[in-house]
Amino acid sequence: MLRGEEIDLREGLVYDPAVKGFDSSFWKGDTANLLADTVKGAIKIGDTGLVGSASSYSQYLYGDFEFTLRFDSLSPDSNDSEKHWGLINLGDTLQRGAAYFEMRYDTVTGGDTLTTRPLRAVIRSETGVVQRKNITWDTLWAGGGVDTTNTRYRILWEQSGYSFLINDTVYATLGDKPDSANSWFQVNTRIPQALRLSNRTVDAIDTSAMTMKLLAIRNARKVI
Repeated sequence: MLRGEEIDLREGLVYDPAVKGFDSSFWKGDTANLLADTVKGAIKIGDTGLVGSASSYSQYLYGDFEFTLRFDSLSPDSNDSEKHWGLINLGDTLQRGAAYFEMRYDTVTGGDTLTTRPLRAVIRSETGVVQRKNITWDTLWAGGGVDTTNTRYRILWEQSGYSFLINDTVYATLGDKPDSANSWFQVNTRIPQALRLSNRTVDAIDTSAMTMKLLAIRNARKVI
């Protein structure tokens, strides 16, 4: 008989805003600007000139998480503060164990960033140590208000590390298998994470809201 820690039950779900709208039993909005766009069949995260954020009540350990999103601008600019989407526990200021995509205007360049306007794949260890990789932005991934671009951002999380994909192409592989005494980064294997969507931007050039068209979760261990 398997011991409890060896049982690894996985499950999945599809969240379709065209069917479910903004389901307040699944999402907790920490701003008032989370709305169902019934015309586009999407959830608006903020709106033109407004910010918005939400977290799922459910938390997960491992899995394949795919967010189909539309953005309100071509890329982060000097008025953008931050957009991120992926797996983050809002109440943890160290973001221990988080894994997410991030668009953030960064005024400080250094050894780990050659641009002030990156799209990044970001992970954090169980103690909050960060590892990240810049992804060269493709204007086909967003449209500055054009309502035709559905881009799929995918995070595969297992004990051996993380893969970040956009439209099924791998753009970042982060983490290190936690089986070596010389491993400097320990992948999160213990801290469940909530789904997080955040558009912390007030941008005069934004012409439409950041929206989520579809959420697909595969092979995930749901904790709550």
